Amino acid sequence: MQPIRNFDQLLQCAKGRSSKGIAVAVPYDKNTLLAVKDALDSGLTTAQLFGDQSRILPILEQIGLSASAVSICHVEETHQAIETAIASIRDGKNQILMKGTVPTGTLLKHALDKAKGLNIGRLASHLIVLQIPGFDRLLISTDGGLNIAPTLMEKADILRNAIDVAHALCIGTPKVACLAAVETVNPRMQATIDAACLCKMADRGVFKDAVVEGPLAMDNILSAEAAKKKGIVSEVPGQADIILAPSIEVANTFSKTLNYLLHSSNAGIVMGTAAPIILPSRASDPASKYASLAMGVLLAK
Repeated sequence: MQPIRNFDQLLQCAKGRSSKGIAVAVPYDKNTLLAVKDALDSGLTTAQLFGDQSRILPILEQIGLSASAVSICHVEETHQAIETAIASIRDGKNQILMKGTVPTGTLLKHALDKAKGLNIGRLASHLIVLQIPGFDRLLISTDGGLNIAPTLMEKADILRNAIDVAHALCIGTPKVACLAAVETVNPRMQATIDAACLCKMADRGVFKDAVVEGPLAMDNILSAEAAKKKGIVSEVPGQADIILAPSIEVANTFSKTLNYLLHSSNAGIVMGTAAPIILPSRASDPASKYASLAMGVLLAK
């Protein structure tokens, strides 16, 4: 199967899968429910909304979505709504968790709880799938929303999660670029040491079906010509499918810069949990949230 190269192809592929149940926690904004409406109209998902019914119903009416098309679990208190949404996934009623009008940290505090959440003993990480105007493929950036300053072994788990997403996008052997400020190993720059270690781990077969290269500066990642001028011989420069950032600030800034300056569409998701967690920004447009849902459908069990 050919790699999925844009969100249109992503949506078509998701439509070919069986419908999944999505639990939407605290859906009090129009954009979230517009994305849910699109997912329902296309048969991607069924939907259960967890929150204050008196706040949900007016928005459903505003966007033209019948209350009979969704299941509403009336829970007034935010924390209880989140816990009930998570419980519906643990019970097998739903397969995807989606953030509504609630801070990411609040949702993840409950979702990653070892006793009542979706924790499976593996490091959870956040990633963004970017559709960039003029770019010939989707680009995965990680981790810009969860792990602040990951260690080497945490980066290895973050990388595994990203490779799983790449495989779901039908990228058989994703090319991974480990981002740093320079392309040489500098003992004073931990990002370069971690990148070199990840590459050696890849050489020893730690990461299945992926090519890992680094450290690479951003110019070397985006331009094969820039890498060639610096004597870097690799198939990753100019062809990267995954960019592994050294810290949350770098990945977060990268995706938001592309969004606001190049008008990319960004589909956000958390992996490494018992079910995919859709974490689009509260400022995301409905199309990006809809694409996030489609990613969830591809990844849900």
